[in-house]
Amino acid sequence: MKNALLILAFVLLSLQAYCQSKNSLSLVCAVASDNVFDIGIGGPGYSTEGGQMYGLNYTRNITKVFSIETGLEYSVNNLLWDYEDAYNPHFIPQKVSVKMLSVPIYANFTFLKYLFANAGITADFETSHQSDEIVTNQSGIGLELGIGGKYNFNRMTVFINPLIQMHAIVAFHNENSGSLLDQGVKFGIGYRF
Repeated sequence: MKNALLILAFVLLSLQAYCQSKNSLSLVCAVASDNVFDIGIGGPGYSTEGGQMYGLNYTRNITKVFSIETGLEYSVNNLLWDYEDAYNPHFIPQKVSVKMLSVPIYANFTFLKYLFANAGITADFETSHQSDEIVTNQSGIGLELGIGGKYNFNRMTVFINPLIQMHAIVAFHNENSGSLLDQGVKFGIGYRF
């Protein structure tokens, strides 16, 4: 009985220490405009139809001003292939959706109490790519850069984060000749524990 109480006391003390470790879970969503940068002359032209992103992110504070963030994000990027082909006068523009599951790793730097900057890499996996699709496969390693503001009250945090994100800078597939660029704003609400 005495050993069981001692073990229970250690477990409760370790939970208390873990709770003070400044972790947070955040629900995030973002709206973005998209562009595709093609490498090569004469490639197809795209215009943006907008995009959305939803995710669950985990942040671990390392110091008062530096934290590491990771999570799981799902995005839908809508494009319109509007390339005008002189050899095909009956060309019909086509809508394309690029759906991706992303695992980000960001470094966050807090300054002036309510402002932060973040930068990092993302591992992107296109979930709906077909071999005959107009847009090249966007699975690969990408980059993200942003600056934003946050406000903490009790254990809750709300934030807004304008960002630029480029996918498939390092492609997982050899056929990649273009990278998708998102320019948007991420919104989130988090719980610190």
